[in-house]
Amino acid sequence: MRTDTKNSYLESINKAIAFIESNSTTDIQLKDIAIQANLSQYHFHRVFKSLTGDTTKDFLTRLRLEKAALKLKHSQNDIGQIAFDCGYQNHETFTRAFKEYFGLTPLEYRNSIAELTTNKQNEYGKANIDLNALNVQGPVIKTIPDLHLAYIRHTGSYDKVGSSFQKLMFWAATHLVLKLKPVTIGIVHDNPDLTAEQHIRFDACVLLSKEIKPNGEIGYKRIEGGKFAVFTYKGAYEGFYPVYDYIYNVCLFDNKFDLADKPALEWYIKSPPFNKPENFVTDFYVPIK
Repeated sequence: MRTDTKNSYLESINKAIAFIESNSTTDIQLKDIAIQANLSQYHFHRVFKSLTGDTTKDFLTRLRLEKAALKLKHSQNDIGQIAFDCGYQNHETFTRAFKEYFGLTPLEYRNSIAELTTNKQNEYGKANIDLNALNVQGPVIKTIPDLHLAYIRHTGSYDKVGSSFQKLMFWAATHLVLKLKPVTIGIVHDNPDLTAEQHIRFDACVLLSKEIKPNGEIGYKRIEGGKFAVFTYKGAYEGFYPVYDYIYNVCLFDNKFDLADKPALEWYIKSPPFNKPENFVTDFYVPIK
């Protein structure tokens, strides 16, 4: 595939994915998504599958059901309301799709995840593990404005996001007026306990002062600001998983935080290549209502 053609397709797929993610709870059809990508339905379907490994239907279904699983864990909302909030018009269709995906009905899942969470909380308590033991300070409640971001979408293991940041920094060095080291942010879309590794979505981002025109795999997005519980972690990136696990299974419940329906952010305060891994500082922005 020619470079200019591939860049055009990447730009189209970025637009399509952003549209799906922003409208996952509404009744969107293939033709609606193809229009956003500026491609014919037939052509778009083939390009989307070849670049993402998914059909748009599979991608949309996964987003809806994994969002529902988070709501079943972190909210007390009625299951029928959760079904509606995640794009399903009736309880039966939702229950059937959920069981096919997770192997449990929504009620069975809610009960099992509640038991699992309680067991984790007890294990952390017995082991005397708390935020301090994990080198974490907080939470501090912050309200941030909307953010302009240039980004590269990474799909797959979190262990390999470094290459996306390297490409993004090369682009920033050649396209942005940089007086200081650019502010880098990660958008964390998926929970690895829910999402298969090959489907994990992560956006490597650099903060902008204004909107830019997307080009190839370099996308642009303006993300909604709002209220966040911010946890500051000092240490290597390999320590991220236990920090997230403690935040989402202990802190959110202890503080009675109501999780908002948007992705978490990672704000890299001290990062490579100018700091050693043990001195990295990262702020975890967990969206709350």
